[in-house]
Amino acid sequence: MALDHAKGRLAAMPDPYSPPPAPLPGGGHAIAVDVEEVSAKVRLEPGTGEATATAEVRFTVGSLGGRPALDLRQGLDGSGQGSSGLDSLRLDGRPLAPSAWAPADLGGGPGAQMRVLDVELPAGGRHRLEVGYPLAQPSAQGALPIDWRGRDGVRWDLWMSDLHPGRYLEMWVPAPLCHDRFALRVDVELVSTDRPHVVVTNGRAEPTGSGWAVHFPYRFTSLSPMLVVAPADEVEQRQTEITLAGRPAPLALRSTRHLDVDVDLEACEADVASWLVSLAQRYGPWVHGDAMTVFVWGPGRGMEYDGATTAAEGALEHEVFHSWFGRGVKPACAGDGWIDEAWTSWATSTRRSEEPRYGAEPLDLDGEPVVLRPPHPWARFTPGASYTAGARLFSGLAHLLGGAPQLRSAMAAWYRANAGGLVSTDGLESHLRAWSGVDIGPWWQRYVHGQG
Repeated sequence: MALDHAKGRLAAMPDPYSPPPAPLPGGGHAIAVDVEEVSAKVRLEPGTGEATATAEVRFTVGSLGGRPALDLRQGLDGSGQGSSGLDSLRLDGRPLAPSAWAPADLGGGPGAQMRVLDVELPAGGRHRLEVGYPLAQPSAQGALPIDWRGRDGVRWDLWMSDLHPGRYLEMWVPAPLCHDRFALRVDVELVSTDRPHVVVTNGRAEPTGSGWAVHFPYRFTSLSPMLVVAPADEVEQRQTEITLAGRPAPLALRSTRHLDVDVDLEACEADVASWLVSLAQRYGPWVHGDAMTVFVWGPGRGMEYDGATTAAEGALEHEVFHSWFGRGVKPACAGDGWIDEAWTSWATSTRRSEEPRYGAEPLDLDGEPVVLRPPHPWARFTPGASYTAGARLFSGLAHLLGGAPQLRSAMAAWYRANAGGLVSTDGLESHLRAWSGVDIGPWWQRYVHGQG
């Protein structure tokens, strides 16, 4: 392990969760680089309905050289292929044509293209990529545009999703795959309006003359940051403090809703507080700093971030649970994202699961095989079956292990052993085998890897 002096963290080279180099059609290989820091400046202009951004990515090439693969879902045409929409591109201060950072198919499946820099870089060096671009609706399935509120207001939400490729930070800002940890700063500038706005985030927001500088810690990955900008006169905000097991100081619970969302924010706050207390007692420590940030949205909304959520009222329990499983322990790669959706659906049954909460029913080995973990190392989505077939798998595992309490105890031990870290499908299987003494391998192979 070598100390990364740029961030004061330990960085493993090579990264055990980084995908292997992917061959490119024209020759050479795309490589996942180690991103150290991303800095972005976003300019929002309600008066004209226009937005622009600049970003800088500092990264290190690992033990294998090649062509760096990152992603940005801006400046693309409707097919997600073109790159002429970028305003500028520079590598280590040297101008490049925008076409030198175009999407390439690395084998991860539909929509999983990555932008690959058309420059061969040797192993071991540090580099700086700078890019400028107009900010518009991201080229990714289900992504939403910036919501201009007349000529003096704006709602902007990162609005991530794990169901489709390209729906993490890379929608708006250049970013690596979700195994990589890096420091992030996003400067938001509001121009051509005197209307007061608020920023709601799980980062540290510092007011500037015309907006905010929002800092996110280096432990974050591309699926971690929450950031919402909205007119101050369109939201209600509350804050209280709660006591969680294992914390010497109270946790701040910050709650916000859009005024056009018809919910009782105080009642939502009380529900969230009770779930937080229960989860800390049952599973282990809160690992997200000094606050939980909740933004209650209208129907259809539900997404988890590190110690935060933007969710409709009916999805709140599910998303709060993710502060332990999904963001308290994070998937080591996108293919491992099935774990937290399946487990959370089994434990809350407030979303798509067809199983009752804490189900413990026999699961025969003659059922249809299911692929929950996409096998390709560059795959970038969580299968929708995670909510249904995944929850059914955990119900079967509960039966194998002797009941729901035993499975919850096994998962609590797994959480405590990995809190704040990255977890994998293989690691969970090994843990459940060792903890229970039960050979779950046949069920794992059939209902996780689809091998029957």
